[in-house]
Amino acid sequence: MIAAGLRAVPQSRGNVYISSFPELLLVLSVFTKEIASKRIGGVDIDFINYTFCIIYFFWNITRILKAPGPPWKLFFYMIFSSLFSIFFLGLSYGGFVKQIIPIIIIYTVNFVIIEDYDWRNIFKLYVKFAYYSAIFGIIQVALSYVGIQLLIRQMGRLDSIAYEPSHYASILIPALVFTFFHFREYKRMFLTMLVALILTYNLTGYLSFLLIIGFAYINPIYIILSVPALYYLVFHVFANFNENFSMRINETLAVFRGDTKILNSTVAANGTTVSLYSNLMVAENNVKENFLTGAGLGGHDEMYYRYYKNSLFRLNWYFGINSQSAHCLTIRVLSEFGLLGFVLYITTLIRKLVFLDNGIYRSISFACLSHFLCKTFKLGGYIDYGTPFFFAMLCINYAGYKMAGTKNG
Repeated sequence: MIAAGLRAVPQSRGNVYISSFPELLLVLSVFTKEIASKRIGGVDIDFINYTFCIIYFFWNITRILKAPGPPWKLFFYMIFSSLFSIFFLGLSYGGFVKQIIPIIIIYTVNFVIIEDYDWRNIFKLYVKFAYYSAIFGIIQVALSYVGIQLLIRQMGRLDSIAYEPSHYASILIPALVFTFFHFREYKRMFLTMLVALILTYNLTGYLSFLLIIGFAYINPIYIILSVPALYYLVFHVFANFNENFSMRINETLAVFRGDTKILNSTVAANGTTVSLYSNLMVAENNVKENFLTGAGLGGHDEMYYRYYKNSLFRLNWYFGINSQSAHCLTIRVLSEFGLLGFVLYITTLIRKLVFLDNGIYRSISFACLSHFLCKTFKLGGYIDYGTPFFFAMLCINYAGYKMAGTKNG
């Protein structure tokens, strides 16, 4: 009976798509990080996402092992490159084991379910959930002004169902990008989610949305116009928009110009800048130590404490901040998989983009890419805030586009 429920085929009634139980839970798992997580043994466990994926994986294990969809080559590469790195650098295996098991299970389940059903309808279902989360976030902000704290950490700054505004941006922006491409059909959703994005007062979200739209319409004239426009927005508009933006932009620029005294200070400074720079230095060191495959999956955290073992930075208020996630996914991939893994990661994302289609394939591919662009600025988890969902969706959407092109040809 359970198996039947998990494999239930969705139906259509007129123009309304009736989603199956697996589809609903898969999409829901994109949004459950804060509301369903508990920290156990130093690991944040999302009980809705993890429980669903574990049950689905082992209930369908025979079929899953035969399925062509899951990225088995990627899993094998992660395992062998990581084991080589751990042996070469003399690291422990604990971080690797904590990461590789949930990665294999959760990514496999995302690939299998998205392949089993119509991925376009699954993505539209995600857009609806994102829209509802935006409405909740707007209500959340309104209530915060009258003293009602509803899953909100800072009055007036929308974070909806995520821990922080920047975290919520990685969930919201793919839906915002998709509805931007289909504005006539999703006008109300787009405008509502745009208001939600504005109310996050989050530079990561603003820049990610602007950059992905610019990239989608890239041409020489646009580059000539957009580069100076973006420079003006960041350094003249955003830098003076409010104290939060100004501090982060100015201190980050100062650090990368060589002013690194904040790493040696016992005074609490801008945590975002400290996190970015301190983790980037560890990643650079890991590439120097093992340029080909880095520190291995889960190895950034251990290398972080090894790198700063004798540093005054250990006295800093923010020492250890984001040491497990490496601040952002791009830094983490570079740190844990070296130059080879980093190149494979970037080329995979770019190769799965659909530029030539003006319909749903293109909009889904750029929507998914926007999630990874957000994670270039912040968030380094491999399995949180929908990263497995957007990666699987990006790959399967591209495969669907190629198949459609072959049929039409």
